[in-house]
Amino acid sequence: MGMQRDWSSYVIADPCIGLKDATCLEVCPVDCIESTPESPQYYINPELCIVCEQCVLVCPVDAIYLEHELPEEWKPAIERNVAFFREVEAAGPLVALDEAQTLVQRALVRAQELGIEAAAAVVDRQGNVAVVEGAKAPQGRSRAMDLAYSAATMERSTVQLNERLVNAAAEGIDRARLVQEAGGIPFGRPYVVAGLGVTGGTPQENHECARAALAPR
Repeated sequence: MGMQRDWSSYVIADPCIGLKDATCLEVCPVDCIESTPESPQYYINPELCIVCEQCVLVCPVDAIYLEHELPEEWKPAIERNVAFFREVEAAGPLVALDEAQTLVQRALVRAQELGIEAAAAVVDRQGNVAVVEGAKAPQGRSRAMDLAYSAATMERSTVQLNERLVNAAAEGIDRARLVQEAGGIPFGRPYVVAGLGVTGGTPQENHECARAALAPR
């Protein structure tokens, strides 16, 4: 959890405890809602939340609020959501090679269906390339790796990146590699472990290929 925020995130509060209705997870466009089998509720990663309101609209028990709108008795939920991601991240492994290969292949299959000669790559949060395949041109593979790097290190889809976020990147992140264009998506449950980057088509097509690869199976 490395970036300082200057905006209010949504928070999942006490009414979710013991219920764990997964509708919010299904509608989240940036995959920022997580839990574990042992946890009594779902949690929102405040560094990934784009405040799109989709989770609020479908929550059956009205458990989701903006931080500054939480009822006073539920204020502890803010730290509870943050702590969940902080704790699991600290103990987390790097991306597994077989998982990376599977995601890259799924992305390339979707690209083939769209008629795109694509390149796809998985890069972990430390900047290590796990897998890169696809387009023969070196610049295509390099672009895919930069998209994956951007998503992994910034912990958000590259379609969300802008100059403000790039300038606020944590120390150690190579800003020259950050791509402000759709095609890179972070992944990992219940915390970001790596990014998947796809290039070769339009930004929207690249994003679609990455999302198709990461869709639950």
